[in-house]
Amino acid sequence: MRNIRLLALLIFVFFLLLGYAWQIEPNLLRVQRLVVNDPTLNHAWSGLTIVHLSDLHITQEGAKEARLLAKIQEISPDLIVMSGDFRQWAQNPRPAQNFMAKLSAPLGVYGVLGDADQVQGSDDCGYCHPGGRYAERLTRPVIMQNELRQIDWRGKTVVVAGVDADETGMEWLKKLQSKMAEDDNPLMILSHQSRPWSEYPFAVHSLWLSGDTHGGQIRMPDWFWRMIHYKPDTAHMGGLYGNGRGGWLLVNRGIGQTARFPFRLGVPPEIVVITFGEQ
Repeated sequence: MRNIRLLALLIFVFFLLLGYAWQIEPNLLRVQRLVVNDPTLNHAWSGLTIVHLSDLHITQEGAKEARLLAKIQEISPDLIVMSGDFRQWAQNPRPAQNFMAKLSAPLGVYGVLGDADQVQGSDDCGYCHPGGRYAERLTRPVIMQNELRQIDWRGKTVVVAGVDADETGMEWLKKLQSKMAEDDNPLMILSHQSRPWSEYPFAVHSLWLSGDTHGGQIRMPDWFWRMIHYKPDTAHMGGLYGNGRGGWLLVNRGIGQTARFPFRLGVPPEIVVITFGEQ
């Protein structure tokens, strides 16, 4: 009888956690405030407030998306950047595109596509172009595909690079290394995946912003992710990393979940607010 009660309790706890991970934690939006303390970045970007979003995986414009917009408006950032996977896999991209069109910041809204956003039909072209006018580029958000943008800010220049999540992005990244080798400006790099940060270290001071991992969606020790090879870059599942040479990597744990595994446990969805200077 005692063993039966223990088994019943374990089953009850399991389903309780399952319900929490399915229905509650995915809606517990967290604002993660991060101060990057690097002398070069502090000098160039001190006073700049950035909101970084990743892995939205939007299927509809619902209450969660409304809360996310309201929270971003409350933060009132200077710049909004996004690192891909705006829509859910194989779902209609229009809700994600409509959400992104509502984002605004004084210095603009910039992003790169993730693997879930790669063209699977004409509707996906709406990430970069207004409806049906493919000769025009959207001005908000600006989706960058292997290109540089220079943003004027307080008499300085914020240089942002957007890298595609495919082999063309890796080839362009190699060329960018040579181009930026003698540039004095630090570089902000948007890329869906973080693995190239280790494979193509930059000589200039830089802040690499990525996502893709979702933080695993279930909190587990780092050795577990390295063992199962869940993502291409299991060494960087979430948070801020430095290479000791002025290169910084931020892996955002994202907002949404994958369609096949719609759970979060110990890894709530996050907006990351980035500033520069000492804490």
